[in-house]
Amino acid sequence: MNSNEEMYEDITRDQHVIYLDTTPKAENENWELLGFGVTDGTINYNPQITTNKWIIHKNSTSSHDSNQKQMDVNQKCYKGEPCFEYLNTKRDKSGKDVQSHALEIDLWNGKEVDGVMKYPAKRSNCITPVSSYMSDTATIGYSIHFNGDPVEGTATIVDGKPVFTPNAE
Repeated sequence: MNSNEEMYEDITRDQHVIYLDTTPKAENENWELLGFGVTDGTINYNPQITTNKWIIHKNSTSSHDSNQKQMDVNQKCYKGEPCFEYLNTKRDKSGKDVQSHALEIDLWNGKEVDGVMKYPAKRSNCITPVSSYMSDTATIGYSIHFNGDPVEGTATIVDGKPVFTPNAE
């Protein structure tokens, strides 16, 4: 019998990538890979739970109502790095000025279709408020707050940039 390591394929963090739209007001997205200068990219789902305990029951019941998905980012500042340059323009902004789009792609789960690799992807509206800037190590801190339901689809990578296709409804 095989050990678990032989039975399962290891998934690494670099196989789940996130792209930010650095021109959110333009007609077409300009997807830039998030990760250069970032050492942790944990996506927190922050489940929204409602709990009720009726007087006729000994124990309460809970329901999972929604998620408040977000990713806190602490990124080393590198001149010319597209995500840093974009977020650097958002430091003193709020409201609609921090709205953008995020694209999550599962590179570990791709399938070849007609000679082209297609990967499961989710496109989300998001906000990207900056929370800190220029610590002793020259970093910019911000959060990606994913807004609403994501659009599920597939992505292909063409010349290093993702092309997102929504699933047919």
